Amino acid sequence: MPTRKLTLAGRVLHYGRYGPSSQDQRLTPLFIGYSDLVRGYNTGSFSASECPPSSTGSCPVFDRLVGSRILVGNLEARVPLLGLLGLGHGYYGAFPIEGAVFADAGLAWNSTDQKSLFDVRRQAVASAGVALRMNLFGFAVAELDYVKPFDRPDKGWYWQLGLTPGF
Repeated sequence: MPTRKLTLAGRVLHYGRYGPSSQDQRLTPLFIGYSDLVRGYNTGSFSASECPPSSTGSCPVFDRLVGSRILVGNLEARVPLLGLLGLGHGYYGAFPIEGAVFADAGLAWNSTDQKSLFDVRRQAVASAGVALRMNLFGFAVAELDYVKPFDRPDKGWYWQLGLTPGF
């Protein structure tokens, strides 16, 4: 915590399937578009206009979000909104509501996309935005994000709602 009311949070996450069966079609591909990984790329936010018609039926904008290996990085600056404004007592004030400014990035790939340890032939995705987060009685954390996905040319800023344990 650089100051009493500001918290900096960061995370780097890698998860991958390795070995001869890592690409087995019976395994569900890993997806980095979940709101607790890389915000701005959730499945419900894509429209048909972002996926041009192709003979293979694939959507390049969406396909780069899935693979057998993922690498995700997140950075946030967080403040307790009501506590910062002096509304209520304690660190969080009257209610545990937190505001944040964030930047997310991620990469999903398959073993065929990786030529060597640092030579992956897939494009990463990134987003940034602001978030409001509230603890729901210790059960879950509700998060409202206003996010801009940088690697979706036809998508501007939009609202995204999620339930997450946070990080």
